[in-house]
Amino acid sequence: MATTTKTPFADFYNVEEAVQRWTEATRKAGQDYVDLYDKTVDQITELEVKAAAATKLPLVTQLVDTHVTLTREVAGVYSTAARDLLKA
Repeated sequence: MATTTKTPFADFYNVEEAVQRWTEATRKAGQDYVDLYDKTVDQITELEVKAAAATKLPLVTQLVDTHVTLTREVAGVYSTAARDLLKA
């Protein structure tokens, strides 16, 4: 029975495995980025709502609520599209 010796460069030549690991790592980084983006949008819009409420002006509060709603919807669409692309 012949034995094969594993060279230090054996993993280097396994390109398919390296590409698969690279793809998994970039998908994870992409998912982390989208999660961070969602969290940041939530925090910023919450800050906007609190600042508008502090003015105690109904017009400003309504305007900011509309802006926050639009911002969250656009961010949600962006996040959904990005997650779908990362799954592909």
